Amino acid sequence: LASKSKESTWALLHSVSDAFSGWLLMLLIGLLAGALAGLIDISAHWMTDLKEGVCLIGFWFNREHCCWRSPDTTYEDRDNCSEWRSWSQLITGQAEGAFPYILNYFIYVLWALLFSLLAVSLVRGFAPYACGSGIPEIKTILSGFIIRGYLGKWTLIIKTITLVLAVSSGLSLGKEGPLVHVACCCGNILCHLFTKYRKNEAKRREVSYYFPLKTLWRSEE
Repeated sequence: LASKSKESTWALLHSVSDAFSGWLLMLLIGLLAGALAGLIDISAHWMTDLKEGVCLIGFWFNREHCCWRSPDTTYEDRDNCSEWRSWSQLITGQAEGAFPYILNYFIYVLWALLFSLLAVSLVRGFAPYACGSGIPEIKTILSGFIIRGYLGKWTLIIKTITLVLAVSSGLSLGKEGPLVHVACCCGNILCHLFTKYRKNEAKRREVSYYFPLKTLWRSEE
């Protein structure tokens, strides 16, 4: 009787753990994807402003954060910020005129080209699957096909870094579509923490079905 009681208790705990693992996985995916999305957004804002100048009180501040503490900045005169310096001010000490304008423009284009070149080099060299939005391929995987490495850790790392670089360079693209690929990479990597999903491709696809099916297809619109 004691052994049967232990077996039934263990079976009950196992069933509860099995049922709860899906929701725990969803929670972890949401936290990791949200953290990466916030990191991408903050980094992209900083690198976008870096093309125009730098903050004197801390180079890691973008222009908006840098000017929060400035006593000269008002709502009507938001461009008046003594803590922010353009590249022409740092190099020549001048803010107005033809030469400072040309210098700022040249440095702006130089930063944009550098970000673009670095993004392309990282994708071509380390994770070719990180190119594009990734949404068509994700739908293909959910339909039953297997694309090895498309949701791997290297794809996630390179996609996160190059997404910041591509958006900051000023290219005509956004980060909303690629974030779907980033979230799916997070889900695939976190699935390895649970025995239920580790070696079962069908169970991994069930992770997407915790949401209504119409939500999946509306992403085409």
